Amino acid sequence: MPRWLYRYATGRPLDGRTGYPYLTRGAGRWPGWRRQLLRFGVPAAAGITAAEPREAAAVAGVLAAGAAWRSRRRWVRRRFRRAYIAPTLAALEVPLGGVRVRLHVDPGLGTLMPRLAKPPSPAEEAARRWYGEHLEPVLRWPGDRAMRAWWTLQRTCKPVTKRLEVFRRPGREYGPRIELTAATPYLTREQRQLISSIVGAKVPAGELVEVWDQVGAEVTARWTVRRRPPTAVGIDALLEHLPRLHEWEFFLGLGTGGAPIVLSLRDDSPHIAVSAGSGAGKSVLAQLVAVQVLARGGRVIILDRKGSHRWALGLAGVDYCVKPAQMHDALVRAAAVADQRNSDAMHEDDDWDPGPRTLVIAEELNATIGMLATYWADTRAKNEPKRSPAITAIGELLFMGRSAKYNVLAIAQMLTARAIGGPEARENFGVRCLARYTTNAWKMLVPEAGMPRASRTLGRWQIVIGGVATECQVAFLTRAQARAIAAPAAVSPGGLDSSLSRDVPGDGDKITLREASDLGVIPWTYEAAKKRLQRDRAGAPKPCGQRGPSDLYRREDLAAWAARSSTPIHEGADAA
Repeated sequence: MPRWLYRYATGRPLDGRTGYPYLTRGAGRWPGWRRQLLRFGVPAAAGITAAEPREAAAVAGVLAAGAAWRSRRRWVRRRFRRAYIAPTLAALEVPLGGVRVRLHVDPGLGTLMPRLAKPPSPAEEAARRWYGEHLEPVLRWPGDRAMRAWWTLQRTCKPVTKRLEVFRRPGREYGPRIELTAATPYLTREQRQLISSIVGAKVPAGELVEVWDQVGAEVTARWTVRRRPPTAVGIDALLEHLPRLHEWEFFLGLGTGGAPIVLSLRDDSPHIAVSAGSGAGKSVLAQLVAVQVLARGGRVIILDRKGSHRWALGLAGVDYCVKPAQMHDALVRAAAVADQRNSDAMHEDDDWDPGPRTLVIAEELNATIGMLATYWADTRAKNEPKRSPAITAIGELLFMGRSAKYNVLAIAQMLTARAIGGPEARENFGVRCLARYTTNAWKMLVPEAGMPRASRTLGRWQIVIGGVATECQVAFLTRAQARAIAAPAAVSPGGLDSSLSRDVPGDGDKITLREASDLGVIPWTYEAAKKRLQRDRAGAPKPCGQRGPSDLYRREDLAAWAARSSTPIHEGADAA
């Protein structure tokens, strides 16, 4: 009898079974505190009813209201349970062999609720319209006022609650999730894989992160929504993190939760492989690494036949090669310098600095290798080797670049082994960046890493290091910002100096219309300025030269033209 009374008072099963915790359900239907509440609440309610009928009626009314609210909630979710939870539990009976399973699915996951939505009939639309116009404003008014009062109380108490935050233990905030609990201490790998496939097929909630916990008497699986990086990263994030990095570290962008993604050319890999489809932002990623090299006093060699890096024209420390002959000479010189640095390092200490870092950017490497081979076949003498010295130089840089501080950033849509000089040369790329990739490209470059779904967000990359893929939103810089950051004086703890944003090297006081828009000389976007030039032919400034296909204008003429245009025209109107 004492044991029975103890179990009754503490909410434990009366027959002495274990596995029924107090706060959670465990193996039972109710947690211990609910059983305890029921065991004490029913006798208490009966006594109050016998002694005080009026108070008992009030309590019964409150309980009836709570039961009605709970019943309505269950009624609303009945289709959800019938469509997702019940079929999933039925399918899980086979792999689990009759083990008791609890399944929780948040309706807010993906498109679960919209999948169940049905188009309303005209009568239902009319009823909902009448409800929204006549009843809903009245019913929402008390709730809105109560919420406003609660917000006012929170603002009043914020000075005190903010100080008390230091005593609060952080809890686990999973957000919308699918949670499965099996009353068994262990599940094999095959069982877990089968359960994952069943849940993914029966509950189509999109791309989720799966976590298994087999510690304890029960096995718990949890599928949560994959947290994404921000949709856009700009110069502010770069200026915030750049002064904190070492000379061999480079900021690429922000990852999940706004965490900075930093690449180390000393610890991770001396060379970077970039593979992406057309328009994915390969040149933007290369520009971001290049400006950080230049900001620290390094040099950049750009092999770019199509002119994707016009931001680097005329910058100090940049060797821009657009012709095969220029590429050939630059690569041969770079390999000779790297070889000399390695020879000098043999007689120096381990921490000897060979000199400024040099980054070699090879745009569209598949086509570049072909151009170098063709150029050498046309120009070589009979006594010279058949293999292009420039292609040999690329291979030498890949194998000896770390100690000589020569790094290669190879860009290609499909970075095949033949394009880079063989499988052994491609293995020197320990850092591989992919965007808008295909299944073939992923399996060819990073077969050891699981392939996530390719994102359609511009600037969203997968940075794969050591077989681990990290999603990253790469920072985007405008042409003016890139040229300003490339100056070594631009990097300071205080950020980018305001004068540098306008100090973009060019042809003296002659700038193009796009540069004037980027620098703020004219208060319109480039497209809007083009429209104004077409409309205001009498008062618009006249070109004073040409740089490639773009017209050059005097800076003071553009500024005076912008000052004369007193009537503001919005971009939307210009576009129209």
